[in-house]
Amino acid sequence: MPKNLLIIAILVAAAYFVGVQSAKNRGKNYEDLRHQVERLWTSPDAKKARKKLAKNAQKSLEKTRKSLVGN
Repeated sequence: MPKNLLIIAILVAAAYFVGVQSAKNRGKNYEDLRHQVERLWTSPDAKKARKKLAKNAQKSLEKTRKSLVGN
């Protein structure tokens, strides 16, 4: 599991740096990208989606735990 998280973190960092480089090449600075990410993060729709995802993950975790442990 930690290996998968490391791979995901590396991919996210690489995507961020590629995006920053792309923005610089277009004449925009990384602040534009940062503002877009911040706007997406604070969006009410995004917040609802994250809450729903967390709730579903919790339910799935409980279901898996019960099937592995028993009760």
